[in-house]
This record gives sequence, structure tokens and C-alpha cells, in this order.
Amino acid sequence: MVSEEELRATVERIEARLAALADPSLIEPRRIYAELAPRFEQDLGASPRDVALAKSAALMVLQALAKSRERSSTLINIDVADLAAASAFYCEALGLGAGRRFGDAAVELVGASTVIYLLAKPAGSESAPSIAQRRDYARHWTPVHLDFVVPDIEAAVDRARRAGAVLESDVTSQRWGRIALMADPFGNGFCLVQFVGRGYDEIAA
Repeated sequence: MVSEEELRATVERIEARLAALADPSLIEPRRIYAELAPRFEQDLGASPRDVALAKSAALMVLQALAKSRERSSTLINIDVADLAAASAFYCEALGLGAGRRFGDAAVELVGASTVIYLLAKPAGSESAPSIAQRRDYARHWTPVHLDFVVPDIEAAVDRARRAGAVLESDVTSQRWGRIALMADPFGNGFCLVQFVGRGYDEIAA
């Protein structure tokens, strides 16, 4: 049987290894582990070995996630005209939290399955060197949008609307779940999704 000392050494070694990784997509998993560690101490404190065992198990999951993301890691960037207003909206509407701030240029949002960066880009500024279109924050269509998975779509729609989002059509039901088509105050469309049953597996071939 692995000794308590060996388990503690394993925990310290994995914690140090993960702390050295710069991948922003690990911010949320690290936050979850930071919340779990004190709970392990509280619930299992009578057995230090069990505490170390629980921490090492959680860290191994986090380490496996980090390993899987060595191949590819996704970050989401959203251009906004008003950084403070956009940060307030996404935190209030979707329950995200503000992470690091990069002066007046950007804000990091955490709490989703991947990190979101709000980028301050003035209306009318150049969108890309290769096209003439300028940034415009009126409601617009793009071929890419974000879906946010929620446990209760009515409550999520109400929360988003109170924060300033627009519900663009009635909530609809599919075999895989329910969906609400929304728009943020900055012209971007997004969806709220509540899965039911097996989710997309209900229609997968």
C-alpha cells in the first residue's frame, strides 16, 4: 500500500507541474481543484492519508485533461466596443467571473468550459487588413456563434434578459433538448441550450 508520505509527495509534485503550465484553458479546472482541496481537508481531515489520496486522484484527472490539451486548446475572443459594459453583461447574464484584466485592452472571463476574452475594439475600426468591412456592433450575422449549456433554460433566459440580452424567438424543443436564440447588447448572437435525455446522442447516427 502506498504510504501517506508517498501520496503527499505525489500531490506536491503534480501541483507544481500543473502550476507551471501556461495554458489559459486550465484556469477553470485549476479553480475547481482549489475549491475541492479545502473540502477534502474538511470532510476527510480525520484521515490525512485519505486527504492526500483524494487530492492525488483529483490532480490526476486534471493532469489527464492538461495532457489532452497539449494537442489543441481553444480560447474564445469576443470584440466589444465597451469593455466594462461587456464584462458586466457576460458576468450577470451567464454567471461568469472576471479573471485577469489587461489594462484597457481586454478582460478574461472564467467559469465556462473554456476561457473567454473580451477585447476592446472601437466601432468603426479596421476588422482585418484583407477586408474593407469595419467593426459594427449593430445586430449582425456571423457563421460562428457560442452556445452556453444551462440546467434550466427558462431561468437562464430570464437572467440573460435582465442583464440586457434579447430573446429573438420563443424557446423551441428538439429531441435532444431545448434552445433559446439570443443576442447580446453588442450585436452578437448566442444560444442557450438545455440538454434532455442523452443530449445530441438522441439524434446521432
